[in-house]
Amino acid sequence: MYAQKPVPEAVESDDYYLNFWKQNLDSLNIETDMPARFQMTYASQIIPGYSETDFKEIISQLKSDLPLRYDSRVGDILSFYIQNGDKTAFALAYSEQLGEQFQKQLKAASLPTTLKYLPLALTAMNNKALGKTGAAGLWQLMYSTGRKEGLNIDSYVDERRNIEKSTTAAISELKQLYNLYQNWELALGAYACGPSNVNKSIRRLQNQQDYYILYSNLPEFGRDIVPALTAAAILSQFHDDFKIKIPKIDFNIIVDTVEISQRLHFKQLNGVLNISLDTLRFLNPQYKLDIVPAINQVYTIYLPQGNLIKFNALEDSIYHYKDSLLFELKKPMILPPPSKERHYAKYEPQRVPDGSALLYYHIKSGDNLGFVAAWYNVKVRQIEDWNNIYDPRRIQIGKKLKIYVPEDKVNYYRKVDELSYDEKQKRVGKTSNSTTNTKTTAKKKEEPLGSDWFYHTVKSGESPYIIAKKYNGVSPEDILRWNNIEDARYIQIGQKLKIKKQ
Repeated sequence: MYAQKPVPEAVESDDYYLNFWKQNLDSLNIETDMPARFQMTYASQIIPGYSETDFKEIISQLKSDLPLRYDSRVGDILSFYIQNGDKTAFALAYSEQLGEQFQKQLKAASLPTTLKYLPLALTAMNNKALGKTGAAGLWQLMYSTGRKEGLNIDSYVDERRNIEKSTTAAISELKQLYNLYQNWELALGAYACGPSNVNKSIRRLQNQQDYYILYSNLPEFGRDIVPALTAAAILSQFHDDFKIKIPKIDFNIIVDTVEISQRLHFKQLNGVLNISLDTLRFLNPQYKLDIVPAINQVYTIYLPQGNLIKFNALEDSIYHYKDSLLFELKKPMILPPPSKERHYAKYEPQRVPDGSALLYYHIKSGDNLGFVAAWYNVKVRQIEDWNNIYDPRRIQIGKKLKIYVPEDKVNYYRKVDELSYDEKQKRVGKTSNSTTNTKTTAKKKEEPLGSDWFYHTVKSGESPYIIAKKYNGVSPEDILRWNNIEDARYIQIGQKLKIKKQ
């Protein structure tokens, strides 16, 4: 049907995208956490090559609700997919099955359903994928994006690897970016490269809006998202023409949902209920170290159907199974990740210190958890854990916070709730000149910071993303960096943020 040309035999060592995709494809086929019944091998085939003319003809027949087009980079990526056809078939099988779920959610959000091919294009359907910039999961969500979308990300839990939650977060992010750019190629570029990089490229090229012209000015870790999505859509719809046969594999496992209220290790479920570790990891990919850190909050896990009754009957035995070995009692949990994976800081939920007394503080206008922690000489993380706060942006005026202080200092700290803002700041060595919400200082802070900077006052409902949309050429990452903010959750109503003029 089509003229043939040789397919490249190897990936160029400096081609970031092809190397990253191949690495994830190999991991999916060899080192995957999928249960054994999903793992299959295929006989290698001689795959015919295709010319640019062939690819252009194929894309003209492509069914897509996105304005996809052919470019030589699309041909390079598609040829590479075909070259790895024996392994690519497995990724395609997984993509086809999850694609039905993705398509329903995309339709519900009124987004193009062709976006369902993004996970195949981004990660070869490998949910353990970790990008150069720390992006994780099938949808390669950045840390800042995940937190902005309300995902839990810490040393033991990363909900960017939870397929349902990450899909919801990715769709929300894509919709916001399209509303910003009104152009799907630019929105996808901003999703993978960051809006600031896209905006800088547009400015450098005199307001050029053509993605393939901007391509060489975008960072290598994300610039291939548009041609890769195009290639993934072509491959998914025309795999038969490329002699790639998708195996029939049912990746669905009917599950029971179990709420966990105590610290739990997957090996405890394996030892007592005889559920394989691969199955537990496949069903619960967000638990990075096989640990459910349920100490001050309840977590949810999935077990193969039929295990709920067993779990309830043997719950105490499960929690106590080898607990002294799996959780060292004298030290924080130390379970090093595999050598090939990134090492994460240890996480141990904050406990109430011995010899403590309970006080309450009522949140007032202008407060944030950083201020409250300083006034009581405790850590922000302690306040979050004591009060089950998962998103500090949502603390409300009048909300009552539990604060534990040393028993011998109760009288000293009891007064804090009744003091004015200036009085509280004075107690911790801060003056109204440095950080205050008085009218005089507020007026002073609104003045421009020289000719290149000005202040933005955070309003109700605003996040770094929403604020960035109000200023051309400014990204959420810029706002966090300019204001030395590590976690976007700690931005508070009334806070003054430095913005650089573009």
